[in-house]
Amino acid sequence: MSLCPCGSGLELDVCCGRYIDGKAKAPTAEALMRARYTAHCLKKYDFLTDTTHPEFREGASAEEIQEWSSFMTWEGLDILETSAGGENDSTGEVKFCAHYSVKNIPQELREDAFFRREGEEWFYVDGTVHARQPVRNAGPKIGRNDPCPCGSGKKYKKCCMPR
Repeated sequence: MSLCPCGSGLELDVCCGRYIDGKAKAPTAEALMRARYTAHCLKKYDFLTDTTHPEFREGASAEEIQEWSSFMTWEGLDILETSAGGENDSTGEVKFCAHYSVKNIPQELREDAFFRREGEEWFYVDGTVHARQPVRNAGPKIGRNDPCPCGSGKKYKKCCMPR
């Protein structure tokens, strides 16, 4: 047996595996979130489309998810916070950080995921992804042949320009 990729510390078959295999329904929004992460790890893309709420499935095909996920090596899941989403709730929110790498470059996906329960079944509805903003130089661009901003009177390329 192997440990579940979701990080629960439980065996796969008693954790997310039973939801992915259809033997049970996830009892909470967090359990579904963990199972969806595990489905990415196990390349069970149909589970991802099946657990997306029917109102939001348009544009969520298993093939597109597979194409997007094929570049990634999933490495871990951190559940940051949950709000509602319990066994007696009809909606829930799970804030998480999924760690992965692309070509051995570490990445992370931070999302506030929203879930809705219909009958006894939880569905992923939508999420807000928190992306890091690219680093931008706020100052004016200095050309190689411009005067050096240090005030030396030399050209930037002959003074303080990084080499």
